[in-house]
Amino acid sequence: MILKAFKPSIKELAPFIEEAISQGKDVRLTVTGYSMYPLLRSGTDDVVLKKHGELKKYDVVLFKRGDGSYIFHRIIKIKDNVLTIAGDNETKKETPVMLSSVIAVMKSFYRSGKKHSTDELWYKLYSRLWLFIFPLRHIAAKMFHNTAKFVRKIKGAFCHKKSK
Repeated sequence: MILKAFKPSIKELAPFIEEAISQGKDVRLTVTGYSMYPLLRSGTDDVVLKKHGELKKYDVVLFKRGDGSYIFHRIIKIKDNVLTIAGDNETKKETPVMLSSVIAVMKSFYRSGKKHSTDELWYKLYSRLWLFIFPLRHIAAKMFHNTAKFVRKIKGAFCHKKSK
């Protein structure tokens, strides 16, 4: 008998996650996607989620969008029961996100088997710095894209001359 690896989607796992969280249990999941890079790396890092109490700016939360998709992003602003959210690798803010759509908040994460808490000083500094530079992210992304394009062009010209 051949066993295949079973990797359920977040939509398939959501009912189990929501039930465990509502019972006060922590849930550990492997990150998929790149919206929280560089903090979280897809396919290698795990996050530990817990039931949220009072949410704060800088918290990273799992929430359900109106279209039924599940998203894991950072809170940028809270006003009344409305959140403004964005991934660490995003250049656009998402709002309104209703407080009632939040399922859980990140408690810690694992990288290379080492646990990192959201209470650690370096994490708190990273969160604040990353949010502080949010308005400049699109500029940094454009500079990176243009630099990469220029390097490819130079490499192409150099390789073309060499082959003659």
